[in-house]
Amino acid sequence: MNAPRAGGPTGYDAFISYSHSWDGELTKTFQSRLQNFDRPWYRPRSLRLFRDETNLAASPHLWQEIERGLTASRWLVLMASPAAAASPWVRKEIRWWLTHRSADTLLIAWTDGTLVWDDARMSFDWSRTDALPREELDGSFGQQPRWVDLRWLHSPEQAVPADPRLVECVAEFAAPISGRSKDEVIGDHVRQQRRTMRLVWSTVAALTALLLVALAGGVTAYQQRNAARSQALVAQSRQLVAEASSISDTQPDLARQLLVQAYRLAPTAEAAGALVGSRGLPRVIDGKGDARGVASSSRGLLAVADDRVRLYDLATGVLRASLEDRDSSVAAVAFSPDGRILAIGDADGRVRLLDVTSADGPRALAAVPASAGVTNELVFTPAGRLLVLTDTGGSVLDVEDPARPRSLGSLPPDTIAASGTGALILTESQDDLELGLWTLSTSARASRVATLAPLSGRALATSARAAFSPNGHVLAVGGADNLVRLWDVADPTRPAVRSDLNAQGRDGIGCVEFSSDGAVLALGGRDGVITLWDVSDPFRPHSGARLTGYPGFAAVSGIVFGPDGQTLASIASDQGQRTSARVWAVSGTDRTSTVTVLPTEGTFAPSFSPDGRLLAAGGNPTTLWRMDDGPGPRQAAAVGSFSASGQAAAFGRDGRTLFSGRPVVAWDTADPAAPRMVTPQVTRSDGATGIALNPAFALLATGAGIMAPPPVSLGTVQLWDVRDRTRPVLVDTLGGTVAGHQAIAFSPDGGLLAAPTGEGTVRLWNVARDTAPTVAGTIDPARGKATALAFAPGDRTLLVGDDSGAITTWDVSRPAHPLRRGSAAPHAGSISGLAHHPAGALAASVAEDGRIRLWDTSDPDHLVELASLATGGLYPQASLAFSPDGSLLAASGDRGTRLWSVDPAAIMRRLCAESSRITREQWNQYLPDRRYDPPCA
Repeated sequence: MNAPRAGGPTGYDAFISYSHSWDGELTKTFQSRLQNFDRPWYRPRSLRLFRDETNLAASPHLWQEIERGLTASRWLVLMASPAAAASPWVRKEIRWWLTHRSADTLLIAWTDGTLVWDDARMSFDWSRTDALPREELDGSFGQQPRWVDLRWLHSPEQAVPADPRLVECVAEFAAPISGRSKDEVIGDHVRQQRRTMRLVWSTVAALTALLLVALAGGVTAYQQRNAARSQALVAQSRQLVAEASSISDTQPDLARQLLVQAYRLAPTAEAAGALVGSRGLPRVIDGKGDARGVASSSRGLLAVADDRVRLYDLATGVLRASLEDRDSSVAAVAFSPDGRILAIGDADGRVRLLDVTSADGPRALAAVPASAGVTNELVFTPAGRLLVLTDTGGSVLDVEDPARPRSLGSLPPDTIAASGTGALILTESQDDLELGLWTLSTSARASRVATLAPLSGRALATSARAAFSPNGHVLAVGGADNLVRLWDVADPTRPAVRSDLNAQGRDGIGCVEFSSDGAVLALGGRDGVITLWDVSDPFRPHSGARLTGYPGFAAVSGIVFGPDGQTLASIASDQGQRTSARVWAVSGTDRTSTVTVLPTEGTFAPSFSPDGRLLAAGGNPTTLWRMDDGPGPRQAAAVGSFSASGQAAAFGRDGRTLFSGRPVVAWDTADPAAPRMVTPQVTRSDGATGIALNPAFALLATGAGIMAPPPVSLGTVQLWDVRDRTRPVLVDTLGGTVAGHQAIAFSPDGGLLAAPTGEGTVRLWNVARDTAPTVAGTIDPARGKATALAFAPGDRTLLVGDDSGAITTWDVSRPAHPLRRGSAAPHAGSISGLAHHPAGALAASVAEDGRIRLWDTSDPDHLVELASLATGGLYPQASLAFSPDGSLLAASGDRGTRLWSVDPAAIMRRLCAESSRITREQWNQYLPDRRYDPPCA
């Protein structure tokens, strides 16, 4: 199709452009006839064919292809029709041609619509002509141009070579293209027909070749079109991910919708990573009126008070109950320590107590006038008291019997804070700028024991700007100068300043709150910003995450941590009587994207049972968790450890046997609450650092020891036969090998075992049932010493992590000759954990730098990082595991075992459930070129 004309320059004779309104086969037939309608000595170069799709997305790469074809052509054949006249591509080609060529070289094939020439105006009659674009062709011709009426040609069956009409039409185009008269062309054609029989086979061959080239060109155009569409979708997907990131705190619901649509357009690495991290988006609870307060219970409820009091499930955000249709008198809310009682303080000092044991049906217990004035804060104590703090002082109620509360006494005037134990209270004096520290006796008698140093002119705290730590040993006081002072009040008679925190806000401190363990202090600014501080060492506090979810709102007026410290709820309102409560996923002073955190100890690799119902994690000791019991994991039991440093453990193929120890010990977990050892004859001596189960045979590999320079060998890998789980049998000891927590791996077919050596290489063994293992090959990572291994599912692709922080992929289908595929070096420090998704092209890694990263391994030659997971701080020396169904990723580290949801479908369902559908106006803002099609419809 691109053969040059003999003795002439390389190029195309003509460029044929047409819309999808004219049949493609007709165009190919017309092209073929035109190319062969010539003298015997003439060998035409080609006719360039381009079929326009009016819905084809603009692509600079596709236009470059078209422009090259136009540049190399001497004539432009335009298949005129209303569809072609409306096509942006056809119009663009015409504009280019008239700019770079003469209108005399533009030939018109009239295929549909109306085409009328006005001789008086020497132009087309545009009031009736709809087959040509007026904007491009108006005034382009000085005289009536040449066109051929092809409206009679509707199907390929009509294109009979002997049809005089077709001969006439083709000659109209062949004449100017070949530079001869029409009669000469037709005469040559007639003479050529007489020689047709002699040349039939050569003609068929030539036509076949031309057809094949045309088909190839069509396939190329089709592929280019699909590539352009794909590139456009990928670019738009990435743009939506970026847009979602920019509004993740201010408009989290819209961000959720954009992330779902981004993955729907194209599952790019950016979209997949953003989905996994989307758990960190705050949940929004909108309300009306002034923000009164928030409170969380130990039973997982969240109370939000604005113009009414509503109860939500803290974990899911589901509304459980709305206590009043409208109640503007609410001023404060608080839960009892056991989470069964909710106290509501009113603006007149009255307190109402409700039984919320059944959150779906709260039951009123009592109402008591506690004190005059507006209620500012309610504090329950473990001893069954309720301290009611009002703007005039407050009172102490005995609520041990919540149906019959009684007053025990009054609090001093200007009481602004009380400790959770009920032993200390804080008062302020506006006259001398002092804070008073008081003790509260069991009889509710207050005694002033100390005066805190003057605050050097800073605005004093209000009830919302001072808080005691849960144990009552630390007091935080905030002022209008954005500073918060920490006092050590463990000895109330000798309070001591520990440090000052600078919230770096604009308008002062709105509220302060300690986490349940007292290690984190949240500062709510009057500029709508929440700052988290690590105050576990009051002498050396340091700041953490800044939560910026309230642009345009007034001060954050309430903050409360969830009972497990993994959530933080806040509330604020603006001047327009709009209230917003937000629930943030936090861990310590950092944001997190984890689903939950299990309080385990140890960094040994977590292990899921094959059916996914149980998880063994930690290792110091190993704890069993029920994964199918209610909305979240629930601890079932702990399995004894045989080593002070802990032990690795893994489930067998039967799903109920847990193996651990060294020598191997087996536990029956049919009743997860009472694991039963089934190897009583084994003398327990040590814990294995690493353990791996063969997926095909009843073989178990255990490792011990750490990496060390040669020739020192600090441990070996042992292979055990566990067909009889009550009597594990040692098969062989693989000398020279050492193993970290995740440095032993079996191939998916069970025939290959990989383990690192003391020299830092990876040794491969052939393994089989009832046969001693034999060395099959060796991998030399070259860059560093191997520290972690993981096989990809379904084949023999091995991921190798080393002590330089690099991850390398190896093809070990021929173990004697392993082939290095790709490599990435994302971590700083030794890789401590590697895991591969059981069914997908997804892997996870973690290293000494404490970062947990997700990888797309669909192309072993090029690993693509999907995300760096928000763990709530660094997680060094952790180990990893995917659940059998691939929906969860578990990471065991020194601060518990964390779980992430990594199933895109499940994540998108959650995002849709947590956010309202994107509106048409929002859609038009972010996707103006696409038809409104909400992703969560």
